[in-house]
Amino acid sequence: MNVNVRNISEYIEKMAGANVQIYPLDKAKKQALPILITNAYQLLQCQLLGAEVCLMVCKDADATPMQLKKHCAIVERALEMHAAVVLPEVKPYNMKRLVDARVNTIVPGRQLFMPSLLMDLRVLRNPVDMQGKPMPVMAQVVLLCHLQKQNLNGMSAQPIAELMGVSYPNINRAVKWLADNHFVELTPGREKRMRFIREGKELWEQALPVLQSPVERVLRTDRILDAYVCGEEALAEWTMLAEPQERHWAISKQEAQHLGRDLDKEFGEHVVEVWRYDPKLLGNNNIVDVLSLYLSLRDTSDERVHKEINQLMKDKQW
Repeated sequence: MNVNVRNISEYIEKMAGANVQIYPLDKAKKQALPILITNAYQLLQCQLLGAEVCLMVCKDADATPMQLKKHCAIVERALEMHAAVVLPEVKPYNMKRLVDARVNTIVPGRQLFMPSLLMDLRVLRNPVDMQGKPMPVMAQVVLLCHLQKQNLNGMSAQPIAELMGVSYPNINRAVKWLADNHFVELTPGREKRMRFIREGKELWEQALPVLQSPVERVLRTDRILDAYVCGEEALAEWTMLAEPQERHWAISKQEAQHLGRDLDKEFGEHVVEVWRYDPKLLGNNNIVDVLSLYLSLRDTSDERVHKEINQLMKDKQW
C-alpha cells in the first residue's frame, strides 16, 4: 500500500522534535536486499537523531510481529543501518508484541517506538490491551467452545462442566473470570447463567489480545500416536499448504506424562505439541480446532504458513 510520506515526516518531526527529510531508498541499497523484502515493503530512508534509518512501509496488513522482526533484521544486516517498520494502523495486542520484541515501529499519528535509538513516544495507549494478562486456560476453552462447538448462552457452570468433562471448580473459576473481564454477563440468583456480551467475530477480536497459544512445549517422538493432528499437518488439511513429511500431533500434559520416555526434546521423526488444554475438548475428527490452530501458529516466521493461516481466518464463517 502507498503511504503519504509527508504525513510520516510531519509525525516524526512532531514527536521527535527534529526536522526529517524522507526520500526513496538508494537504488544500490535496494538491490542489496532480497526480493522478499522489496516486494513486501515500500522502502524509504531518512536521518533521525544523526542515524540513518530505513523506513519499511509494510504492504501486508496481516504480517505478524515475528515476521516484521525477522524482516527488520534482514534489512539491518544487509544495509548496516537502522530499520523501522511503518504501519498505517496496528491493533493494540500486536503493538504490545512489537514492543516486547523491540521492533522499531512507526504508526503515524499514534506511536513512534525506536528502541535502537532509545525512543518510545506514544499518543494513544489502551491500558487493558497493553497490560492485560493472558486469559486463563479454562476460560479460553469455554470461549473457544462457544465460538466453535456449542452455544453456551443460558448455561451455568455445572452443565458446562458436565458437557466438557471438566471439574466444576475449574469451570466456575473460568466463568467468573469471563464475567469479571466483561466477556459474559451473569444472571442474578444462586444458579448464575451466563450470556456472552458479544458474538462471533466481534467476540473473537475482543478476546484475541489476551488469548494465548495452546502449545506449552514442543517435543519429538519416533512413535505413531493415536492423537489429534495439529500444526502444519492440520493446516494442510484445510489449505493449499503442502503436507509436511513429519507428522504433527497435539496431546495433553497428562498424555505426555503417560508417554514418558517415548518423547524427547530433540530427537524423533515426528513433532509432538504438548498443549495447555486437552485438544480433544475442542477438536473434531482427530484434528485440532481452527481457532486453537491459529493461536498456535500466529507467531510463525514461516512465510508459507503465515500466508495460509491468515487466509484460513479470512475465509472463516462466523
